[in-house]
Amino acid sequence: MTTALVDIRLLQRPDPAARLKLGASLQYAYSTFSTYRDLFESVGVGYDDLSQNDPIAVLERLPIISANTLAKVSEESLMVIDGIVDMETSSGTTGVRKKRFISSEDDRNDHDFMAELFRVAGITAQDRVACLDTDPVYLMVSFARALDLLGADEAYVYSVGRDQGQTLDALVRLDPTAIFAVPSMFERCWPPLRRLYDEAGRGSISKVVFLGERVPHQLRAELESQHDIQVFSYYGAAETSSLGIECSVHTGIHLYTDRNLFELRPSERDGSDGQLVVTSFVQKTVPLIRYALGDEIVLIPGDCLCGLSQLRVDVLGRAGDSFSILGSKFHYDSLLRSAYRKLDEVGYMQVVLTTEVQDVLTVLLPDQRRSHEKNMKDSLLSDQLELEFLVASKLAFLRFEYVDESYFTGSRKMKLVDDRRKGVAP
Repeated sequence: MTTALVDIRLLQRPDPAARLKLGASLQYAYSTFSTYRDLFESVGVGYDDLSQNDPIAVLERLPIISANTLAKVSEESLMVIDGIVDMETSSGTTGVRKKRFISSEDDRNDHDFMAELFRVAGITAQDRVACLDTDPVYLMVSFARALDLLGADEAYVYSVGRDQGQTLDALVRLDPTAIFAVPSMFERCWPPLRRLYDEAGRGSISKVVFLGERVPHQLRAELESQHDIQVFSYYGAAETSSLGIECSVHTGIHLYTDRNLFELRPSERDGSDGQLVVTSFVQKTVPLIRYALGDEIVLIPGDCLCGLSQLRVDVLGRAGDSFSILGSKFHYDSLLRSAYRKLDEVGYMQVVLTTEVQDVLTVLLPDQRRSHEKNMKDSLLSDQLELEFLVASKLAFLRFEYVDESYFTGSRKMKLVDDRRKGVAP
């Protein structure tokens, strides 16, 4: 039900107000949810501890909860919480699909906070915002509602169908000043959209807010340097709702520590300061107490020039995007950059791991990349020396396979690393 206690540390020491919020959150979880009450008492934490002791000291005695424990809390919320009006689910790309039920109180809170974040990203009453989504639309509806609260001139969900030419031509006629999108979807739409703007001789897009995935460096560089478009990264999860956003200085994502307490678990990934653990001060329907979100982050030191006091991080991605072959660690982002290094742009890729005589790493690519296989394989092996050694020594096998691009674009998000090996530790 839970993971064992490990050496974790606070991302930032809470101020007195945050300590009070933490204490209230712990007491609420204990008194409202039997799942949490049983969990607390299993490590000797009772109501007297919660009411009399320092909440940080109490928190440090609690185990880190897993997705399985959170699923039990989520199901229990249907019985103990009144006024549930919505449910949000994760994509399931990093494991079991997670469900978060939302009360009317949480719903108002979520959208008010989203509006605050979008203001930080420079969205104003003059902006016309298109929230790009696939069909059926559901995630982007929340963003459009928050944009309405903010007072944006226009805010609408725009479904990008299979007939890109027709749907993007209509989007150009709407002439948005800002676009909200998942990076992989935007990458698919941007080349034809850019051509349509060139043909029309106009285009008002000045801001793009990305969510759900790490923003590729090349895409950010192109938008900023070639088209004078500001790029912002929004950060959140189905289990947590909004957590933070990039400001106009563009030096990391601000995490709002007045709404959540953040801790870090140790990480074996090079360049990571740890994996994020979240305790929410605000969620009532499905409270989070020491929930292992699992995102790998890098802390950015110093104060931000934008004036916000909230700490800054760079989000590297989920721990599940990394894997090991015979003890050698690899990460999807690094493999993707290496594979596409000799090409003009970064495109789609999935890594599939299987076991035959030896471990097999299959690089799955769109059909149109087939003619580039030699260049992509050469750059991948020349950059990834440990992989090159494993392949050259016949300890592992590297395979390239190709599928129709719809395999990658048919849904909002896809599993970047699909490890089908049995009994292999990450």
